[in-house]
Amino acid sequence: MLSRRLSEFVQALRGAGLRISPDEAAIAMQAVALVGYEPRQQFHDALSVSLLKDEQQRTAFEETFQRYFEGQGERRDASAGEGAEPVKGMPDALSAATEESGELAPGLEALLAASAEQLQQRMAEAAAAMDFTQMQVITQQGLYTRRLLMNMGMGAVDERILQLSEGGVTSEARADDLREWRGQVREQAASLVRRQFLLHGAARGRELREQTMRQVSFRDLREFREVKTLVRKMARRLASAHQRRLKIAKRGQLDARRTLGRSIRHDGVPATLVWRRRPPHKSRVMVICDVSSSVSEAARFLLQFLYALNDVLPRVRSFAFASRFDEISEDFQRYSPDVAVARVLDRLSGSGTDYGEMLEGFLGLCEGQLDRHTTVIILGDARNNYLPERAELLGQVRRRVKQIWWLNPESRNQWNSGDAVMASYLPHCRVARRCANLNDLERVVDGLLGSLRAE
Repeated sequence: MLSRRLSEFVQALRGAGLRISPDEAAIAMQAVALVGYEPRQQFHDALSVSLLKDEQQRTAFEETFQRYFEGQGERRDASAGEGAEPVKGMPDALSAATEESGELAPGLEALLAASAEQLQQRMAEAAAAMDFTQMQVITQQGLYTRRLLMNMGMGAVDERILQLSEGGVTSEARADDLREWRGQVREQAASLVRRQFLLHGAARGRELREQTMRQVSFRDLREFREVKTLVRKMARRLASAHQRRLKIAKRGQLDARRTLGRSIRHDGVPATLVWRRRPPHKSRVMVICDVSSSVSEAARFLLQFLYALNDVLPRVRSFAFASRFDEISEDFQRYSPDVAVARVLDRLSGSGTDYGEMLEGFLGLCEGQLDRHTTVIILGDARNNYLPERAELLGQVRRRVKQIWWLNPESRNQWNSGDAVMASYLPHCRVARRCANLNDLERVVDGLLGSLRAE
């Protein structure tokens, strides 16, 4: 039982934002097996030493520990939530009168005769047999409260109330008293379930919201308040993974020939490993975003994502265009990504995009800086308002740079519909992908980081 509770506690900590690996959870369980559940402070210290990585996680750990283990293993407040009145036992007079009015169902007599402490213990035991980690949304609290009451045997109380309701005026009065007592028990059960939801269900609900936000199109994302937090979280995760890959890449590949040559003088024991390293190159990323009304939301999130990765993409130059073309790198140097994006959209967003004019402006401004270590990312729907697409200019860019990635928020079957001219630009793109939601964006940026690392 304790092993299961510790597993649920670790899951609750993960829901509170702590990153805990399976190995760390196993170490925590081994530590608890050594120190035991009592005294409580010793139990608490064993978990904190095993699971906490830094003091920034301390507050979340303490709050989760207090909520989860409050009163567990003891009778005090075993089933009560914060600020709730303790469960009251059935009044003796009501219990006796209820018993006199007919034969009681199996188990009902013990339930009605239980003291307040015994009821609390019974509720705690019924809760221990349930799996609250499956709660995902707040509306499930009623379902879990009902299950908890049934596990306690309260179904027999419901049946008894129905019997008393059919027995005349006196029996009806007793039924009313029994209903009142049942309501008190239900309130305590609901309080316990609510506390469990805060531990487990709230985190699962947050995961469901994040999954939804990842799949929703960019233009609908502004309806979610947590989207900025999610974008930063996704960017941090990608940056962390990329930094680990960079650390491995810096080590280089094993040079078997030189390793054998150096080790032969002492018969290869011990072997002296020699690594083949390539000279590092500083990659440059240039981002061109269509910020017209049809694409502006996709541009907003792409720019926020890239600038949240400034630790692993230190050399990003940004450009935006709608009715005119302009460099926007300085906005991101002076302001936070959120503020910078808002300023850019206010200044440049509109209609009447001309991709040919954009390519001409980009070459005129950056032709001298384009080299084999430059990656150009273009975000746009390629809707050119029936103006000359001038794809030869994109060909000039392609001959100078390492690669061009084109991200299009529209589905592929619309890439060449109406005034869209993607077919003219595709021959010059190393990668062309649909980028309509955060899932698409994460895959694109992950692939981009991988291509830069391979340089």
